[in-house]
Amino acid sequence: MKKIFPILLLTVILLLLKTSVNAQNTTKTFRHIVTITFKEDANADSIKALDDVYIGLSKNTMVKDFEWGVNTSSRDTTLKHVYVTSFTTKEDMDSYKKVPLYSSLFKLSSPVAAEVTVVDYWVNK
Repeated sequence: MKKIFPILLLTVILLLLKTSVNAQNTTKTFRHIVTITFKEDANADSIKALDDVYIGLSKNTMVKDFEWGVNTSSRDTTLKHVYVTSFTTKEDMDSYKKVPLYSSLFKLSSPVAAEVTVVDYWVNK
């Protein structure tokens, strides 16, 4: 009986770990990508203010993950910033859009943006 207990305990631990890994792999992610092409005369301080709002919004508890960067493609030399925000549900993104800071994105981007592209999708792996 003493030899069976450690084997049984190890089996239970392995099953729990496997269940945990499977649960993590089935978690869905809703991705929201915004690409802003800036006007040639866009002020650097205005662009930084916009970056700062996105970074501030990323601290919200509804945000699962956030990253941003500047376009470095040699195929497109216009100044573009890309903001990628991930959520667990689409409802989380809808709630995120109701945060007061969110509305300032439009006020800040309108004067400096030549084009804004938005893509939303469920991540498939």
